[in-house]
Formats: sequence, C-alpha cells, structure tokens
Amino acid sequence: MNRLVSRSLCALAGAGLAVVAAAPPAAAADNTFDLAAGGASAYGTYQLMMSIPEQPVPPVAVDGTLAVNQRHRCAVVQIATNGPADGLEWRTLNSLCGRGRTNVQARASYLRGGFLPSLRLCTGRTVAQAERGDRCDVHVPPSQS
Repeated sequence: MNRLVSRSLCALAGAGLAVVAAAPPAAAADNTFDLAAGGASAYGTYQLMMSIPEQPVPPVAVDGTLAVNQRHRCAVVQIATNGPADGLEWRTLNSLCGRGRTNVQARASYLRGGFLPSLRLCTGRTVAQAERGDRCDVHVPPSQS
C-alpha cells in the first residue's frame, strides 16, 4: 500500500512538472530598445529606479550600446526631455564617429504626463549633422500602466 501511494505521488509530481515546463513564460514588461539608422545601431534597456527622500535620484535609467559600422559615419543617441511650451527637446547622451562601439548611460526624469522618455539614434557625416535629426530611428517606450 505504501508503495502504491509513493508511486502515485511521484506520478502526480511528474505531471505537475510537465505542466509547468509546457506553460509559456509570464509576460514581462518590454523595457528594451533596439534602434538602427544609416550604418549605426543602438540597443539596451530602460530601468525604473527607486530613491529615498534623503538621496533622490532620477527615476529612469537608460543603459545601452552605440555601434557604428561605417568608416565615414557619425551617430548620436539622444533622449527626449521636457522643453519650453510643452515641447520636446533632444539631449545627446553619446556620440561616435567611425567604426566602433561605446556605452550609453543616462539618468532621466519622466516626461510631462508621467511617460518614459523616448530615445532616438541619428546619423550623419559629422556629429553636428547627426544631432540635427534628419536621419533617425525613434524608440517610443510602451506606456506604463
């Protein structure tokens, strides 16, 4: 009798593991970005930061990589900030000219209305031309619920 109970429990445990293994993973918030424009790419993540009143920190952290794949090309990664008269301004986080790779890190505040800031990758022959924003790929994060 004891052996029958033991086998039954093992069979139930095995069936439970099979169900857990077959179940799809829980949906996680998409906090990544992946941008590509004119021979350059940028990818990374958004993270929401916690702070205490004694040591406040900006609530949004952006960490990623900027890569340029062409020799005579410059690229910039920019983040949206609140501008005058409810407009947006783009602040350059990092730039790179020529082939290579560099890190991109920023700490930012939410935009008006409580939205995560957008990111954009722009390219040009010079950093100044890239910062004008003529050739860009823009990432708009999903709204927070």
